[in-house]
Amino acid sequence: MCYPGEFPDGNFIPNWSMWYILELNEYLKRSNDQKLIDLSKEKIIGLLDYFLDFENELGLLENLKGWIFVEWSKANDEEFIRGVNFPSNMLYSACLKAAGELLNDDKLIEKSNNVINQIKKYSFNGEFFVDNMVRVNNEFVLTNNITETCQYYAFYFNVATKEEYPILFNTLLTKFGPSRDYEKVYPHIYKSNVLIGDYLRLFILLRYGYLNDVKEETISYFYKMASLTGTIWEHDSVFASLNHGLTSCVLVILVNAIFSFASLDEKNKIIYLNKNFINEKGKIEINLKDGKLILINDGTKIDIIKPDNYQIAYLK
Repeated sequence: MCYPGEFPDGNFIPNWSMWYILELNEYLKRSNDQKLIDLSKEKIIGLLDYFLDFENELGLLENLKGWIFVEWSKANDEEFIRGVNFPSNMLYSACLKAAGELLNDDKLIEKSNNVINQIKKYSFNGEFFVDNMVRVNNEFVLTNNITETCQYYAFYFNVATKEEYPILFNTLLTKFGPSRDYEKVYPHIYKSNVLIGDYLRLFILLRYGYLNDVKEETISYFYKMASLTGTIWEHDSVFASLNHGLTSCVLVILVNAIFSFASLDEKNKIIYLNKNFINEKGKIEINLKDGKLILINDGTKIDIIKPDNYQIAYLK
């Protein structure tokens, strides 16, 4: 697989090119490497121009070409991705916002907000976000296709928030995740897989401060894998890659939960930390442009050693 396409048959994953723009925006904040962003602007604009051809009258992407990859679950099935696929549009909203920030283009951010509003209007059925809608006699009809992962896309990309959708959030928190008996509890909501639904769930729990849940669920999702092969897998079974590069983000989750480290802004020399952390002892060193950040968890508090020209900011 050649990111984001495949050389032998010319297939490609349009979703992955959207992630590329998100990654560039995150990279800029983390590194302050404006030179790479300047070199990438032509690609960013080219990708956005490509997606224009698939925007419908609502501003939503419809009938994308290529391999529409949402995740390794029912969310990838043809019946779930055809027409207007809402997880892809949730990703698109974040892509537009990131591009707007990278290109200093407020119109792209306005487009992002419109996509979010249209998703809320058409995808949410009063209980869950539905994966897709299709045209019947040129009228939009919402399907009955609902996946666990679609809900995580909504919260991860801030289409939904805990404050705006408290009942759905609480349902996901208490009824879903690795302990759900998916044949008995909401059996019509198809379960997530490791790549990427399980990860999105953990990042959402991190964002809202449910650190003990993050700890327990990380063990539930990944301990068996690590015990059997010493690696983290692409699926929740031994179906494909048992040593998948993308699974390294579990380390990001653990660093955040144990050491409270959230993100780094090299441009403004700000280290963002969470106020809460798991009571697990450990030490980590993170390289900075101007030195090194050392975080030490003694089980009761986080000790911070940093260069003098960096500030600490705590997230709410």
